[in-house]
Amino acid sequence: MTIYVSLGNLKSTAFEKFETIEDRDKKAKKVIESLGGKMISLFYTFGRYDFVAIVDMPSKESLVKFLAIVAKFGTVQTETLETISPDIMYKIAKEV
Repeated sequence: MTIYVSLGNLKSTAFEKFETIEDRDKKAKKVIESLGGKMISLFYTFGRYDFVAIVDMPSKESLVKFLAIVAKFGTVQTETLETISPDIMYKIAKEV
């Protein structure tokens, strides 16, 4: 599985029903789990992004499916980063 970091912003539609934010987060976690993944952590942030979600997904396809499902609701906009483990980076550094 691969760990992804999603940086996101809440759109105005998310604030129209702000009181349901906890339920939406729980639904997102269930969708991730239904796709074989795991939500490692979720933090709300100050600054350029409103939240950071760290998820472990079995494939790029499952990640894209999750992002498409979330996008259909129109409440968030995300930028998602695929991670590389330090061990892989250390191995590459020794090879170059």
